[in-house]
Amino acid sequence: MLTTNEQKFIRDWEFQKEGPKWKYYLQYIIAWTSVIFLSLFFLIKLIIPDRNMGGWTSFLIIAFVALALAILTTHLVYQTNEKKLQQIKQREEHLN
Repeated sequence: MLTTNEQKFIRDWEFQKEGPKWKYYLQYIIAWTSVIFLSLFFLIKLIIPDRNMGGWTSFLIIAFVALALAILTTHLVYQTNEKKLQQIKQREEHLN
């Protein structure tokens, strides 16, 4: 028997990954890149307030790091949720 949390997870995850995999990745990579970029930028400004950020070079470095972390985060979340979904389905098949 599925718990309400598991039912909600299955419903939400099936909705999120609806359609091609590349659309999921594109959507969440863009979202995570924005969040990580802003977080890194303001964290660096907070830690080093007197430092000139270095113009385009620093901007591009932060953007590249944010993109790399966003890709990694999106992939890990996708894989973790897929694994959790498979475990729930296997457990349900085993019980039935």
